[in-house]
Amino acid sequence: MSLQWAGYGLEALTFNADNGFLEAILRGYKSNLLSAADYNNLAQCDTLDDIKLNLNGTDYAPYIQNEPSPLAVSRVVDRCTAKLVDEFRHLRANATGPLAEFLDYLTYAPMI
Repeated sequence: MSLQWAGYGLEALTFNADNGFLEAILRGYKSNLLSAADYNNLAQCDTLDDIKLNLNGTDYAPYIQNEPSPLAVSRVVDRCTAKLVDEFRHLRANATGPLAEFLDYLTYAPMI
């Protein structure tokens, strides 16, 4: 007599056993994205210093809080991009197997 594991609902025992940690990190990153209200607040800003104040209430704060005034648009963009790059590098550093290979492919220049 053989057991039908799927019939007993035990498939959850091995679900996401390889990449569950990274999925949890990625879900955390997703929950920290700017909301529609954040975007509306940013759209109403008159100066870059206002944008800096609004971003201080988000996960971008550590990346932008120490920037001296007057701010330049390019510097704000660079710091926000640095946050994204740091998060990607953290995912890549913890990835293994096919996921690591896929994340490496994302960093390659287009070969068309």
